[in-house]
Amino acid sequence: MSDALDAWLDRAVLEPGDLDPGEAEVLVLGEFNHFIHEKSDFRIAMAREARRLGFGIWAEELGWSDGRRLARYFETRNEAVFDRLALFGWRGEARQDRDDRPTGIFRASLETYPFDLMRAEQTRFYRALSPKALHGFDVAAGHDGGYVDLFARLDATGAPQAWRAALARRPGETLAEETARLTALAAEAPAGLDRLARADLSALIDGLTYTGLVKTAATYAETAPAMAFREDAMKRRLASIRALSPGRLVLMGHALHLVRDDAAIAAAGIVGPGGGRTTSLGHHLGQELGQALFIVWMIYGEGEDSQPLQDLPRRTDFGPHTLNARLAARFDRPVLLDAREAPDAPVRIAQMYNTEIETRLPGVVDALWFCPRVSPLQP
Repeated sequence: MSDALDAWLDRAVLEPGDLDPGEAEVLVLGEFNHFIHEKSDFRIAMAREARRLGFGIWAEELGWSDGRRLARYFETRNEAVFDRLALFGWRGEARQDRDDRPTGIFRASLETYPFDLMRAEQTRFYRALSPKALHGFDVAAGHDGGYVDLFARLDATGAPQAWRAALARRPGETLAEETARLTALAAEAPAGLDRLARADLSALIDGLTYTGLVKTAATYAETAPAMAFREDAMKRRLASIRALSPGRLVLMGHALHLVRDDAAIAAAGIVGPGGGRTTSLGHHLGQELGQALFIVWMIYGEGEDSQPLQDLPRRTDFGPHTLNARLAARFDRPVLLDAREAPDAPVRIAQMYNTEIETRLPGVVDALWFCPRVSPLQP
């Protein structure tokens, strides 16, 4: 394997402009860590390639409402939009009569989540991006702008007043009551309700449902039902995105949400995308819908991140058996590698929390962006 790997690396480096996804409908940019500074460098470089290749629709692993607001940013370039994004810590539309924040395993991370640093890094990326459209495909936790988005759309489209009024929050209702009420109203939606309003309502219901599932989970294993629901909600969001914004699509998110075939990835001990109970979003696209994907993964050799879970490591401890370590011994600068002709043998790839996956590169990933050293998010 060592000789074959070295022979591949001798010819694998791609120069800017070499990336060729052929007729792929979807360009996947999968990162193994959201909380590193160099992630933005990867995305900005890939944005230049995507623009050159004619990919104009973007979808990111963030809440639907945040995506709706970011669409307004790209229309106006008014950065006041950033003040009202849940990704950046906005809670101004949270209910005042109850607290839906997690009480279990994710409670502590609310105090340590690097909202300001995330804002700085994401802003750097958004300033460099010029999409035809951008959407969020993740669930949100019920304190984003989902209600405001929905009512603004209903006002614009003239939905029946009685049905519209029934959607409004009711003082004192429980999370389960709120979710059930909206679900029943969605089933009674007027025939003339447009696609965007339906998508807004579906995303709002999914966010509340996910909140109920994840809120009290006391261990990572107990989050599996919530992770499964989340993954299937992502599939619903992506269906809405494809209907609302047809065209060549760029998908950005954690790499394990966006794999071509789940069976090609072994990730023992990780409660990850789908929670082991449903297929990943990438598998859904590539295997169940048969869409042509071109997948680029960002991996790295060593460094430190800003992830907020204090019981999990922030500093890398990647063993010499990993592909990460092999690449770090070879490259001292970021490089883009053609993975399609890599040796067809199992490799171990390390990621955030020092967890590992095992896979074969050919047929799983088309290109690798390798960064020798990464650093925490920066202001």
